[in-house]
Amino acid sequence: MHPRIKSKIVRRNKHKLCFYGLLFILILCNFSFLHAASINPTIIQDLSSIDGYIVKAIHPNIYIIDLDSQDGIMTGDLFSVINEKESLTHPITENVIGKLDDIKAILRITQIKKGYALSALIKTINKKSILLPGDRVKRYDQLQTQFTDQSGNGKHLYTLLLKKLPHLSWKPYYNSAKINGNNKYKSNNLYELNLIFTNKGLEIKDWENRLIHYYPQTEIYFQNPVLKGESQLTNAYQPFGMSNSLQSFPSFQTLGKISGLVHTADFIVNDNKLFMAVAANKSISVYHVATNHITRVAETPIPIQHEPIYMNWWRPDSISNPHLTVTFWHNQDIESKILIFHEQSLKIIAYDINYHLASYDQNHDGNPEMLLGQAMDRENFWNYRTYRLLYFDQALRLSKRFKSPGTFTVYGSILGDMTGDGYLETIWVHNGILRIYQGKTFLYKTYVGDFPNQKITFDIDPVAKKTLFRTVSIYPKPLFHDLNKDNQPELFIIHSERPFLSQLGFSNQAVRTWIKCIRYQNKMFYSQRISRVFDSNIQALTIHNNDLILLIGVTDQDAEGQSHTSVIRWPMNKTN
Repeated sequence: MHPRIKSKIVRRNKHKLCFYGLLFILILCNFSFLHAASINPTIIQDLSSIDGYIVKAIHPNIYIIDLDSQDGIMTGDLFSVINEKESLTHPITENVIGKLDDIKAILRITQIKKGYALSALIKTINKKSILLPGDRVKRYDQLQTQFTDQSGNGKHLYTLLLKKLPHLSWKPYYNSAKINGNNKYKSNNLYELNLIFTNKGLEIKDWENRLIHYYPQTEIYFQNPVLKGESQLTNAYQPFGMSNSLQSFPSFQTLGKISGLVHTADFIVNDNKLFMAVAANKSISVYHVATNHITRVAETPIPIQHEPIYMNWWRPDSISNPHLTVTFWHNQDIESKILIFHEQSLKIIAYDINYHLASYDQNHDGNPEMLLGQAMDRENFWNYRTYRLLYFDQALRLSKRFKSPGTFTVYGSILGDMTGDGYLETIWVHNGILRIYQGKTFLYKTYVGDFPNQKITFDIDPVAKKTLFRTVSIYPKPLFHDLNKDNQPELFIIHSERPFLSQLGFSNQAVRTWIKCIRYQNKMFYSQRISRVFDSNIQALTIHNNDLILLIGVTDQDAEGQSHTSVIRWPMNKTN
C-alpha cells in the first residue's frame, strides 16, 4: 500500500477512535450522573422510624398516639405496634443486652391534631393480642416491604433505600419489567409496604393499594439542591486547599498550623481572650488565638482507644472557669468526660458519663451556660429524650427534661432567638439538612451538604452473631453572631458539596466548602454565601472582633499525603 494512503487511513481511524471515545465518555457521564447522585433526603425522612406510644383507645379500632406533625408524621403513615417479648441476657456477663420483639398490629394515621394523632387499627398480626395504653409504636418498623422496578433501571435506587432504611423488612429486588415484559402493576397484598418505581417516579403504597407518598422522577435524586429565593454572592470561585494556596489570598492571615486533621473543636472568650480547644493528633489541646498567631497553653492526651467525636466549652455560671465537655467513641459506645481549664492546665472532674453532651449560650452573652445530655440509642445513635444537666456537689446530675423536636440531636445544634420575638429557636444539622424549629413548630430548613467532620459506624447489636452496622454523621455546630449590630443575630453555617466531576470520577477533589449566612427579615429566612469557596473541609468557625476564624483541614499532596489543620483569620469586611 502506498505510504500516503496508509497515512490517511491511520488518521481516519484515529478520528474514529476519538469520536467513539468521546461518545463513550458522554454516555458514561449521563449514566454516572444519576448513579453518583444521592437520594433525596425527604424520601428517607418520610419513611424513617419514629417512636411513640399509645395513649388511649377511644374506640375498639381507634387509638390515640402521642405524636403530631411536629414529630414528622403525616396522615397515611403506618405504625407498627411493638410486642416486646423476653429480655436477652448475656450468658457470661449476665447483663441485659436487649429485647426480642415483633409486631402485633399495624395502625394507620387518620387525623393529626396538636399534641397527638388519631390512628385506625387496620391489621392484626396476632388475633389474641390486645392493644393497651403504653404500648410502643414505631413508624414503618419491621413492615414487609417489596420494591417493584417497572423501569428496569431501579436497582441502584433499591440499594440506596436498603442501606438508608434498615428498619424495614426488605424483600429481594423485583424487576417486573424484565420478568413480565410490561409495566402494569398489580396490587400485592402479601406485603405491608410496596414501593413501585416507574419511569415517571416512585410510589409508596400499602397492601390495600392506597397511595401514601409519591415522588416524581425529577425529585428522587438530590444532586445540587438550591433553596428557592436563596441568593449567593457573585464572587468567583477560587480554590484553596494546598499548603501554598494561602499566598493567593492577601486578605487571609495564617495564624498557625496544627498537626493532623482536627476531630472536633470549639471556641470561647475568657478574660477578653479567644481560646480554642481542639482534639487532634492523639491529644486535646487549648490554644490562645491572638491577632497574629496561636499559642498552645494546655494539653492532655486522648485515652487509648478513645475517639473524640464532639467537644464544647461550658461555663456553668458567669464567674466560673471554663469547662470542656468531650464525648468519646469507645468500645462501640459513647463515653463523655468533663474537664476544667484553669491555670493553663486541663483537669478531669467528671467521667464515665453515658450521654452525648453539648452546651448552649441561650442569651448570646458569650457564656454557654446550659448543658444538655442525650442518651445513646442502639438503633438511631441518638435517643429522642434530652435532659438538662447540672454540676453540683462534685457530681453531674440530671435535671428536668428538655423538650425538643423529634429528630433533634445535640451534636451540630444551637439555641437562640433568631426571629426576634423573644422565644428560643432550636437549630440543628442532621443528615445534611439544617432545621429551625420554635418549640415543636417548624420554621425553616435548607440543605447544607452531607460532608460532615466525622462519621461513626457502629454495630446495632455488638453481641449478636449477625452484625448490622449503621453510620451516622457528626456535624460542627452553627454560629450565632450579630453581624449588622441590629440586635438580631444572623446564623452562620458551613456548607459543603461534592464537585460534579468528582462524582463522575474525573477529579480527586473530594469536597468544596464555604460559609453560608442565614438571616431572618420580614418574616422570611434568607440565605447568602459570605465567603470564598475552599477545596478543603472547614472543620470549625467563630467570629471574634469582626474577624472570621476558620479551621481548615489540608492534605499536602507534595508531602506524601500528610495532613494538617490551618487556622486562618479573615476580616469580615473583606469577605465580600
